[in-house]
Amino acid sequence: MIKFYNKHKILFKRIFFTILPSTIFFFIDKITFLNETLKIVLEIFILLFIVYIVYKISIQEEKEFNDLQDNLSTQKQYRIFQVLLSSLIEIEKIKRNLLKKDVLPDYKKNVLLYYPHNYIEQICSNIKINISNISDINLSSLSVSFIYQYPTFDSKWQWITRSNNTINQQLHEFIVNENSHSYFNYIVKNGFTSHFEHDKEKLVKENHYFISEHDQHSSVLGSIASYKISCMKNETTLCIGYLVISTYGRTFIEEKDNLTEIERFKGLLINTIIPSYRYLIETELGFMYERHKNMSVV
Repeated sequence: MIKFYNKHKILFKRIFFTILPSTIFFFIDKITFLNETLKIVLEIFILLFIVYIVYKISIQEEKEFNDLQDNLSTQKQYRIFQVLLSSLIEIEKIKRNLLKKDVLPDYKKNVLLYYPHNYIEQICSNIKINISNISDINLSSLSVSFIYQYPTFDSKWQWITRSNNTINQQLHEFIVNENSHSYFNYIVKNGFTSHFEHDKEKLVKENHYFISEHDQHSSVLGSIASYKISCMKNETTLCIGYLVISTYGRTFIEEKDNLTEIERFKGLLINTIIPSYRYLIETELGFMYERHKNMSVV
């Protein structure tokens, strides 16, 4: 019945506000045991009730219309965003595939067109701005960090960009130390390809998150998510990186009990935002590996 009503909502409204009122007033007029005063009072009451119902329905329809317009506008922006990023990704795939060839052209060890670390830092900055625009989280309450390691050289973990300057020990020790209560230790040890936690409080209770000075500035710890991004060649992992997105003072979705919106945002990160940047970062990790191999630079 509800499905039928939703399908023919306009028809029901027209019946209610045309046929039904005229019918009710007709029958009221025909009631003999009511005097004229009571009839007038009853008609006024019914009229006010109808006006109230019309007002409520009109407000609801206006809200639904505005929401529909907003959704259409948002979907259009996402389509444009995805088309532009898809083109950019295809171009960067070419750059990445060149690095996967068995034989790379010779080049002078001291010649580099640009510093890959700086480029990844700019990518992280771009991700931060896009997430801020999508979620309305202030840039000051959002951070995007990136760490990396060269497995084939058994190198130490290092920062490219970081959100927390209050860690008193080296990043590598912070990651390998089981007692550090480090989120980095948690994701690296478990080898998560992706991880999403809407409330850091849960990680703190499980001893998987170190509360930094930045966290202590607000009553809400916020949210955190991470994504593993690697550069591989001939099934060998050359460089491993982790992109970590963290909020401070608020969560990704302010309504913590709104599981639908939380899952929607999680899906947006996993299926749209991160894949759009993955090839860009993989390419730069490849350049970083070649630079490290040929120049012995960590």
